[in-house]
Amino acid sequence: MMSKELKNDELPAAVHGFVEGWQGGDADNVHALFAEAAVASDQGETFRGPDEIRRWIDGSIHLFTTSLTFLGAREVDGMVGASYRLEGNFPGGVAELEYQFRLNDEGRIVELDFAPAAA
Repeated sequence: MMSKELKNDELPAAVHGFVEGWQGGDADNVHALFAEAAVASDQGETFRGPDEIRRWIDGSIHLFTTSLTFLGAREVDGMVGASYRLEGNFPGGVAELEYQFRLNDEGRIVELDFAPAAA
């Protein structure tokens, strides 16, 4: 298992695009980052393909207002994990999450999952 620490400016464009687009409420640009056969998992639900992922984005992107603080990132066996501290108007108000991305050769998201931030 190969692991490499990444700085914020070393993250792939799709990772930055997802985070910035989500924070800005730009559903179209977030959706465009996903590959045709992508899978996204969020809060115990799995969304497959462009239509389900679009419904997930549209139904979630405006639920809460949050601010993010970058905590760190790593690449492990082709998966990029970017950790952030989220503060906002969601239940609990504060959370540390790792956004886990797997990208294809074109740099588009083929898999996205959320996990508690690595300690």
